[in-house]
Amino acid sequence: MTWRRLFCLVASLFLIVGPAVAAPATAPDVRSEVLAFVRAFTDAANRADVAAVMEMYDRSPSLLSVDDGKILRGWDAVREDANMVLGKEGLYKISTGSFDVIPLGPNRALAIGPVVITVQAKSGPIQAEQALTLVLEKKQGKWIIIHDHTSTKASEGD
Repeated sequence: MTWRRLFCLVASLFLIVGPAVAAPATAPDVRSEVLAFVRAFTDAANRADVAAVMEMYDRSPSLLSVDDGKILRGWDAVREDANMVLGKEGLYKISTGSFDVIPLGPNRALAIGPVVITVQAKSGPIQAEQALTLVLEKKQGKWIIIHDHTSTKASEGD
């Protein structure tokens, strides 16, 4: 077999097999799904719907939540904290910026983006700029949080 003929054979195989390997037709649009999840998560939090928020978390003891250095382990600890924070609708509002979504395999993804938390105080609204990171896993067809992390941006005077 000549080099030219071998090259043509390999090139033909690449054209037939290559696209099927490079871009599977069954791959879901992870970015759209994850961004929809982030919107649903913030909407539930803004409604102070603790039950809906907690349905979005993995019920595993390995669940981790980190907020400005405070580490919570397990679903029960996260729920207890959510009950204290998500008490009353209208007390605070979460506004999201543009989120990046990074697939971490077929059933996991990382979502990271800016959020602004506005809290209603007696003296007026107070805002805090934060970064929110969610590590999500798709179980039984739905995305759930297996780890979250928030950190607050230091104010200009700090």
